[in-house]
Amino acid sequence: MKNKNSSITVSNNSNQNLLFTFTKIFKMKKTLFALLFATTITSYAFGQITLEHSFDTEEQVLVYSDTETLKYITLLGTQINIYNSDYSLFKTFSISLPPTSSRVFLSTYDNFNFNVSKHLFNTDDKLEFFVFYQGSVGNLVVFNEDGNVIKNFNANYTYELIDVFHDSTTNTNKLKMGKYISDTSDIVFDIFSLPTSSLTTKEITDKNKLTAFPIPTNKNLNIINPNNGNNSLQVYDENGKIVINKFFKNSEKIISLDIEFLPKGIYIYKIGNFSSKFLKN
Repeated sequence: MKNKNSSITVSNNSNQNLLFTFTKIFKMKKTLFALLFATTITSYAFGQITLEHSFDTEEQVLVYSDTETLKYITLLGTQINIYNSDYSLFKTFSISLPPTSSRVFLSTYDNFNFNVSKHLFNTDDKLEFFVFYQGSVGNLVVFNEDGNVIKNFNANYTYELIDVFHDSTTNTNKLKMGKYISDTSDIVFDIFSLPTSSLTTKEITDKNKLTAFPIPTNKNLNIINPNNGNNSLQVYDENGKIVINKFFKNSEKIISLDIEFLPKGIYIYKIGNFSSKFLKN
């Protein structure tokens, strides 16, 4: 005689096995769908960032761009290479290294946005850039893209102490450069007039964000008004704390700031969304 309870048990086991198999398949499909979805989202989110080009090890790189062109200027050893935007070679030349110098390098100082320029040191359309000579006797030379010397300063100027500003009284651009006196910590600044006047105060401050002098300073900081629609100036310390908040008239061309009471250090000054740094010594 067939056991009714036994039949029910077998039936229940079959149903349980079927349910287990269905649940397992569902979980596998769910996991597979989640992986495919994550992969799709990841590809969509990060697929736009693509490596275009890698320069050689120890090759210094500057970038020049305007509304019409983009160029890469590189230095490897004593070889200057200038590349187009597609990394094809545009021009190349070698720099002669005098016996008093051990190496040369480009100015890549972040706070100076005229490391490579046009229409600043010359009136033609050729690129211009600084080359620093390091050795027993330092030197600073401005070259153009053809390897021609625009200016040999015959002095060991420091690239952290270089700035460009516009003299509205003479309508000329000027270059301020600082150098340390031998065996001392004293700094001497020299001012050079440039053969250009096409860069207005606004254009220079737009590129440099904010321009001020003298830097470094221990008493007064003179800031060129960027005329960006704001009339308040904030100074922040290295911890992001506001240490100066000053209002000025929009008609003021130079904003004079007393910073003598501040401790020595690096500070950020802002006018609206324009900002830059200065050193209090």
